[in-house]
Amino acid sequence: MITLNAEKRSMDVKAKKLRREGYVTGVLNLTDKGESIPLKYDEKEARKLIKENKPGSQVTLVLDGEKISTIIKDFNFDAMRGQILALNFQNLVAGEEISTEVSIKLLNEDFIEGVVNQQLSDIQYKADPQHLLDEIVIDFKELDPSITNYSVADLKLADKEGITLITPEDAVIFAIIEPTATEETEDTDADATAAPTVAAE
Repeated sequence: MITLNAEKRSMDVKAKKLRREGYVTGVLNLTDKGESIPLKYDEKEARKLIKENKPGSQVTLVLDGEKISTIIKDFNFDAMRGQILALNFQNLVAGEEISTEVSIKLLNEDFIEGVVNQQLSDIQYKADPQHLLDEIVIDFKELDPSITNYSVADLKLADKEGITLITPEDAVIFAIIEPTATEETEDTDADATAAPTVAAE
């Protein structure tokens, strides 16, 4: 499992000052205790973490020498400033069901004749730590080429043990828009209306 070092944050120090010192702030929600712990993390480590992982990914936090099993609850990234404004976690307790999400990744879209319109990038669900889902990868190389849309039901997640879907099964993950003949027609029209070349005498 991925590991991130964390330190307890003093609320006497503002988040803006900590960011200037190279930290990212956030909280660890302890669902079993009904409380949260303010944290700070090294900015470089936090940036690497969110670059490679999404909300719902499992992470081991190392806090005061203790390893805590968590998931990324959410994070707030300011694209204009290139700063992580907050990175929050939720602890995992064996046998305790939590609400979380799993991200969807599409691969080899160039195998499709048409435009892939992705309408869903993550799926909300409930599960205990033993049944948490890894990132869902949909590879167009392996899909039936006749498929024009794909919904949550097609993943058959509801059939998996320990999974309770929150996202409706009829929610569309992607639809394929057939290519139009507009460009080809325009090219043909352009050829037809082009002035003929007159050979020099």
